[in-house]
Amino acid sequence: MRGDLRRPRGEGPFPLVLVCHGFTAHKDWGPFPFIGRALARAGFASAVFNFSHNGMAPPFRRFTELEKFSRNTIGRELADVRALLDAARGGKFPGADASRIGIMGHSRGGGVALVAASADAGIRAVVGWGTIATFHRFTAHQRQAWERDGFLPVTVRGVRTRLRYGIEVLRDLEANAGAYDIRRAAAMLRAPLLLVHGEADVSVKPEEARTLLEAAQSAKATLEVIPGTGHAFGAEHPFAGSTPALDRAIRATIDWFRMYL
Repeated sequence: MRGDLRRPRGEGPFPLVLVCHGFTAHKDWGPFPFIGRALARAGFASAVFNFSHNGMAPPFRRFTELEKFSRNTIGRELADVRALLDAARGGKFPGADASRIGIMGHSRGGGVALVAASADAGIRAVVGWGTIATFHRFTAHQRQAWERDGFLPVTVRGVRTRLRYGIEVLRDLEANAGAYDIRRAAAMLRAPLLLVHGEADVSVKPEEARTLLEAAQSAKATLEVIPGTGHAFGAEHPFAGSTPALDRAIRATIDWFRMYL
């Protein structure tokens, strides 16, 4: 895995926040470096990282590791998070306090963060932006074609590279339906959970966040819906600067981690 560890000035140790990117994104996509810097300015060590099989290699500008992408299961992404947690607890993140770890994620990364946190009591706070409520986002027709052809084409807006998921991805989802149930993870979660969602999000509708909030048993579960904004809170790739919605999402996230880390 590749990532960027940003820290506040001083020796620390500082609370650590792991930042999980979403589907077909990467650590340098859109606002992720900006988010990492904002967390560091607010007093946190931020680890914004690439999942190991997200298809990106240096200089992280386009998809070049297509075979890896084709094998990028949810299980691999969860294993990546566990590897980072082990590294932090083994002292591999200089200046980070491994006893105060939070995790946040966007879109699919929010789902991965939630499932990972439900299985690790050492994660003390969770934030999901535009978080999906299920990893099963494929139509019956897509699944039939996937089974027939042994792969599923993956289309990404603005990307000409032909991406596809191998059958391994489908088999992983089928074999781990219970373990990857995001709503079940929300119900099991004991760490405080903040969900931030754009009111005009058409990629992941706000109803998915409400489903997760309803499932969460923790009395410290909160949903903040930001009016008039979509899935990326008005941010773009390449990043062209912040927006009022993105600033609000970052403020809410920082306040949450300050309360619970």
